[in-house]
Amino acid sequence: MKNKLKYFLFIIAVTIFVCCSSPATKYENAVDESKTCSMIFIDKSVSVDPNKQFIYEKYTKIINQLIDENIKTKGDKIEVFFIHENTAKAKVAALVARSEMEIAEGASATDAEAQKTEFEMDISKERSIFKKVVINHLMSLNPSTSKNSTDILAALPLIDHEISKGFTVKAYFLSDMVESMKGANRRDFHKTPPVDDAAAVGWAREDAARLQTTLPNISMAQIFIAKPFEPTASRKINNPAISTYWQRLFSELGVSGEVTEL
Repeated sequence: MKNKLKYFLFIIAVTIFVCCSSPATKYENAVDESKTCSMIFIDKSVSVDPNKQFIYEKYTKIINQLIDENIKTKGDKIEVFFIHENTAKAKVAALVARSEMEIAEGASATDAEAQKTEFEMDISKERSIFKKVVINHLMSLNPSTSKNSTDILAALPLIDHEISKGFTVKAYFLSDMVESMKGANRRDFHKTPPVDDAAAVGWAREDAARLQTTLPNISMAQIFIAKPFEPTASRKINNPAISTYWQRLFSELGVSGEVTEL
């Protein structure tokens, strides 16, 4: 009886030890931390026209570069979303790299180099396919009425969710970043833009305070913004206070790295 009791207590002790020694985590289904999820949000509202030469050249260059930089091995992925009235439900592509470099144990230097070369060719082919898919989505038209609104904030839960899976998330916004949604607690920068940095900071603080509890992982995101404006665009067209709003919003949400404008 004593032996059974000791065994029972031992099992309890081991269970407690395992539970207590497991690090707390927000991740749901952790993946290899080296895997990158590149989330590309393409603005399909009326205010962004990818057929304009400057916009097309700028955005295609960014797409090509980010795919070359971020698709490195099996499991790295690209997700493409459209920004418009229904951004939260606007995923249009999910592309996952399948190429993997496996150097056979005991392989000669010649064989190892051949396997490396084969991998580089395979991953290069995948990158080329990904680029074509994303650029096709960049150039696609949005004939629906969803183009009359711009729900950029809806992208944040999508980013948070991918981080919760354990991915290193890089989010790219190919957009003028003019949030334009009607309703309570929403911003319509087309109708009422921030007049200066002070207003932008105040609004960003208010919105971050409201959103923070629903975005437990967003602080780990890397954020990139590529606006469709030429360098000579006026302040009226490219309102700098809107940039201030997004920089401050992400800062208030705990994103440690500075938002990068491409």
